[in-house]
Amino acid sequence: MCGLFQVVQREALAEEKVAKALGTMAHRGPDATGVLVISHTIESADGPQTIFAGFGSRRLAIQDLDERSNQPFVRGGQTLVYNGEIYNCADLKGNEDLASCRFTTTGDTEVLFEAVSRKGVHLLNEMNGMWAFAFYDQTKGALLAARDRYGKKPLFYTFDKDRLCISSTIGAILTFLDRKPSMREEVLNSYLAHGVLFPDGGDATHLQGIYQVPPGGFLEFDAQRWQLRRGRYFDFAHYIAEANPDEADLPVLLRNAVTSRLVSDRRVGLLLSGGIDSTLILSVMCASKRQDAVHCFIGETGTSEDALYARKCAEQLGIRANIVKVGYGATAFDRFLRMCKHQEKPFPLLGNSMAMAEMYETISSYDVPVVLDGTGGDEVFGGYWDRYYRFAIREALRRHDWPWLLSAARANTSILLKVLQKMAGTRAATRRLYASFMPRRSSAVEQFCSRDVCTSRSADVLSGADLSFTDAIIADVTAGRLGEWIWQNDRNAMMSSIENRSPLLDYRLSAFIPSGYRAKFAGQWNKYELRKVFDAFIPLPTQWRRQKQGFRWTANRFYAENKASILETIRASEVLRGKVNVKAFVDAASRDDRYLRSQLARHMLCIAGLEVGLGLAP
Repeated sequence: MCGLFQVVQREALAEEKVAKALGTMAHRGPDATGVLVISHTIESADGPQTIFAGFGSRRLAIQDLDERSNQPFVRGGQTLVYNGEIYNCADLKGNEDLASCRFTTTGDTEVLFEAVSRKGVHLLNEMNGMWAFAFYDQTKGALLAARDRYGKKPLFYTFDKDRLCISSTIGAILTFLDRKPSMREEVLNSYLAHGVLFPDGGDATHLQGIYQVPPGGFLEFDAQRWQLRRGRYFDFAHYIAEANPDEADLPVLLRNAVTSRLVSDRRVGLLLSGGIDSTLILSVMCASKRQDAVHCFIGETGTSEDALYARKCAEQLGIRANIVKVGYGATAFDRFLRMCKHQEKPFPLLGNSMAMAEMYETISSYDVPVVLDGTGGDEVFGGYWDRYYRFAIREALRRHDWPWLLSAARANTSILLKVLQKMAGTRAATRRLYASFMPRRSSAVEQFCSRDVCTSRSADVLSGADLSFTDAIIADVTAGRLGEWIWQNDRNAMMSSIENRSPLLDYRLSAFIPSGYRAKFAGQWNKYELRKVFDAFIPLPTQWRRQKQGFRWTANRFYAENKASILETIRASEVLRGKVNVKAFVDAASRDDRYLRSQLARHMLCIAGLEVGLGLAP
């Protein structure tokens, strides 16, 4: 796990400039620092040309702690900078394409180096893990960069006629270029109105001139022609279309997904949330006799039953868990500003984001640099009632699946029963049902925001979408909410120099996405097929728990205790001017706390926080 930086350019390059950019992500790798600058001559269409390349790595050592696995990893005129973990690297050593290699390390960096050196992107689909890397071959003037299937590891770039710059963070690129970031106007408008800014499933980001290698994507750069080619080595829609999920395979795949993510030469932890996903991971560990390899952490906010359920599971299994008291406290506003700097984009002010930053801060004091969590279970196995249930209902209506619909109506809400009884099968019922699940925009938007903000469309891929149940989940996985949680998890963990691993994001489990609404929602239960798999391991109290509550964030306390700082941060924003009548809003919020607690205030605060933390420019 590392932070990487790579630049290839036509003008002379100072090592100090690369080191300065790399220094902005010291948090991503506290164990070793490596900087390398080279120059070489290539034949171009205009004759011989000197190319300058810089490589930087901040290492968080997880596998093979010896300095022989430090980066940049250089061999035979080829250089690799890499961030991530390849969980099946031991198996890959037996691949026929790597059979002739004599490995000198025990880590995964050398395995990735040899695989890319020999086969380019063609062995990536043999790998199970998370990665972002840049591989440069100076003998050919060729660079290859790629990112894992889900995009667990970030990889950003900018490219022009003089330079290609690639990095794990946006801030390192901006520092190297000595440039302030600026949000794309349509993205800013949409975010202020709707509060949604999911990472794009393509190359675009929310910032002008900054792009990302998309999940499952790669870049090929030819310095001789100064050309950049973008491509995909993996496509979820294609993979899922060919999937033939068999419920009997799920326990086997799940066991391997969990145990393979315990591979580490450092201490490993588990975030035990009290929900289905993380406690199922614990169940698998215990059934596999691997519980002694893991330190469990339970977040306690005192306002939900989640910690109680998590403790019940730990007690049943005889496991000692570390309780982390999440109080947000007097440092909450300062932590929020640090989060803005590290997140590098607006994020939802919710318990799931605010609490996790504090959780990881505490966990870091235990010297546990690897932490597993249950991310991905809600998307892959249908956990969100508010996002997926409407698509299940609509598909069931179209199929005239009355037994399932009546069971759903009896077990869940009276409004579903009324819709099914009075207007079942009509287009009006479908529209009403769909609208009932959609979040409402804050009335403060119309009161204080400009017309282009008020008329902007939501960036949520499921907003207004007419999709099948399976296609809705695929959309959320590839360009929706899953990307948001992945982004947050990586940044919140790396703020405290911790690697986040998510067994339920093992790509092989995505074969169960198309299992259908009947497999995922049954009566009062969501994630039904995942709940049932507890029986293959160790049943726990969470298996048939009705609904997880999530971290409770005392938002009103946050606003009350930090009112002056919040309003001053918003008042000082230059980005918001022209989009929001900032003076009128601040005056109204100073008199009436309802404005301070509005959704618009949260959106404005995140934008203003990015100005402070990231240097966001108008």
